[in-house]
Amino acid sequence: MPVVTVSRELGSLGTRIAEAAGARLGAPCVDKEVLAEMARQAGVPVNEIVESEEKLLSRPMVVSEEMRAFFSRRGESGVLTAENYVERMSAAIRALAEQGNTVFVGRGAQLILPGAPGVLHVHIFASPEIRAKRIQERRGLGDEQAALQIVRQADERRRTWFRRFFTGANWKDPRYYDLMINTGRIPAQTAVELIVAAALSEPE
Repeated sequence: MPVVTVSRELGSLGTRIAEAAGARLGAPCVDKEVLAEMARQAGVPVNEIVESEEKLLSRPMVVSEEMRAFFSRRGESGVLTAENYVERMSAAIRALAEQGNTVFVGRGAQLILPGAPGVLHVHIFASPEIRAKRIQERRGLGDEQAALQIVRQADERRRTWFRRFFTGANWKDPRYYDLMINTGRIPAQTAVELIVAAALSEPE
């Protein structure tokens, strides 16, 4: 039962492609479900994990009383750090991966499951201009420059997220991936076929 991790740029059609590949493989796409698994392992309501993650990402230097309480219940120092967050997210992703037949969408799963047997790591990308045009059409934006700015800001947020939580990792480094697909050149349906074929193939 294959496991696939899909890293994608905003506007690359990555989420749509991941969902279509998952449907072909009979595998659920997992994103927010990682938070549910984190909550299950911690023995707390999932909304507490969701709120803690949102606060960590939006206010990285501020630790709320709720988060202090969460980590004190888990026997931690009471300070929410990048290490705490990644440790729990990694444990959740590994537990879900052990069940097999799963497509992980984002969340740095390619760095949490490097070299794992039966796991295919995919990165879906396109040029900023192509992605901006898609965002412009999808959101009905009149200004292409505004769409391009949205794309660049999204790239910077993801770049910063990886550097912060994975010790300076470059999320676009090809060494993290088995398959990289440029949807500015490869149609979405072809990308789905490539992912399914690669996920089901046996290494020589």
